[in-house]
Amino acid sequence: MIIVKNILKRTYFSNRGKMGKNILNEDFDFYEKYFSMKKNIYLVVIFLSTLFTACNEQQLPGVSPYSPEKELISFKFLKANNPILDKDYSASINGQDVSIEIPKGTNLKDLIPTFEISDKATLKVNTKIVSNGKDSADFSGSSVALNVIAQNETINKYFLSILLTGVTANLNINSTTSYTSYLNNRLYIVLSLAMAITPQNKAYNSHSYDARAYGDFDKDGDLDMVAAFTNSSTNTSSDVEFYKNNGFNLMKDQTVFTGGAPKLISGAKAITGDFDENGWLDVVISSTGFNGGSYPGESVILLLNTNGKFTSKTLSIPTGYYGSVCAGDIDNDGDLDLFVTDNKSISKFLINDGKANFTYDNSLYPSTFYNKSFFTSELYDINKDGYLDLVLGGFEQDNASTIILWGNGTGSYMTSKMTTLPKVKGKAVVVDIDFIDFDKDGKTDLLITRKSDGNTPEGYYLQLLKNTGTDFTDVSSTSFTINSDEHDTDWIKWIRIQDIDNDGDLDITTDDRFYNKVWINNKAKFSLL
Repeated sequence: MIIVKNILKRTYFSNRGKMGKNILNEDFDFYEKYFSMKKNIYLVVIFLSTLFTACNEQQLPGVSPYSPEKELISFKFLKANNPILDKDYSASINGQDVSIEIPKGTNLKDLIPTFEISDKATLKVNTKIVSNGKDSADFSGSSVALNVIAQNETINKYFLSILLTGVTANLNINSTTSYTSYLNNRLYIVLSLAMAITPQNKAYNSHSYDARAYGDFDKDGDLDMVAAFTNSSTNTSSDVEFYKNNGFNLMKDQTVFTGGAPKLISGAKAITGDFDENGWLDVVISSTGFNGGSYPGESVILLLNTNGKFTSKTLSIPTGYYGSVCAGDIDNDGDLDLFVTDNKSISKFLINDGKANFTYDNSLYPSTFYNKSFFTSELYDINKDGYLDLVLGGFEQDNASTIILWGNGTGSYMTSKMTTLPKVKGKAVVVDIDFIDFDKDGKTDLLITRKSDGNTPEGYYLQLLKNTGTDFTDVSSTSFTINSDEHDTDWIKWIRIQDIDNDGDLDITTDDRFYNKVWINNKAKFSLL
């Protein structure tokens, strides 16, 4: 009873002023005598209920019933809500200043924020109300306001600063690629390697030297050739060979190799580039090794050129089934990096320090693609955003779909930024990848060279994929008079895209005249000569 009495006293005196005589208009002792009587205890309950209901229904004069809280507690962009991101990004909050780092190349006009604000408050990004983790907003402006609006409609304004980090776009990035270097050399039109090999004691066929690179290696104004013999059926190595162009005659000259020519069992692909930035054209050769037993694999070698003489260097990576190598400035830092496919293990990005010292960076390549059967690749900026895209192909029947991994400001290649290209039934082996704007619409289309997935004869199949801007559509059947030969016992390794007839559009031909196939482009329609 004493406790109840004290409560009532405090309530009475604290509320007397604002409640007046409507409720408490009698002497407090009147209620006290009733509290001593057990039979009237229920009156206390009724009184308390009436008293506190009255207190709750009335507010202090001049005080709003709505919360004034309007604090921004945290702000993030989560990968789960923004698939274009490579990871979660969190902002730092310092007073009214909010700062966050986002990779260069990210589309800031359509990001979904995740945030924590005061209870019952609302967030506006500039003038748009957004729900936590659900609504997108435009963060691309030079000044982005984060307005936290309290329940009582007062506003706390925060200012968001976005720092773009990572790789800077280079709209001329395609000039760095080994693919562009390959297309710029037209030696194959005049000469066939078979002309130089015939006097040798090696039977020549179209796949005797799959690894070949053209370039003016001695700076005498014409194109020479470096080639590695391809014969994976034996476990015997052969010298890498140099052919000097002497008045449109290729003459073998092994004196260009300092310390002797390096040896490879089965050269797969050769590319060119100035990897040590000394002004002379170098060569990188990937190889697969013996195609039998436990597939022991082979190495990737670098031929560093100084004054027309080559010094051989084996890259510091484990042996592997390196079916392809391509080059370009992957991290946009001014030097040429490498990518090698390993059909039996992990394909690798090798980052150049500018002096032809390469370091394997496993953070750039999706781990879900480890042990995928990719053995052909090219780097090229397909969508012209200033970042090199990686196109991969191989054995589609082994769950290695032909894909594009889109380059971006993070410098990493992610499955969330990936396009899977259409397959061709019965032609599931991708052997070459080329880029061509065949219809002159300003978009880069793809030409995929395929062969049989195990049936014989292997034949060849050219697949033309039109870039619509949002995807790639197979237009092979409507763009070629003849794009395949099901009965051909051979298959085409390398295709070239060049204006053969000098009429202003791009034609298609094989790398080696041994194949003797040319497709002429006439108003986006290809005819086989």
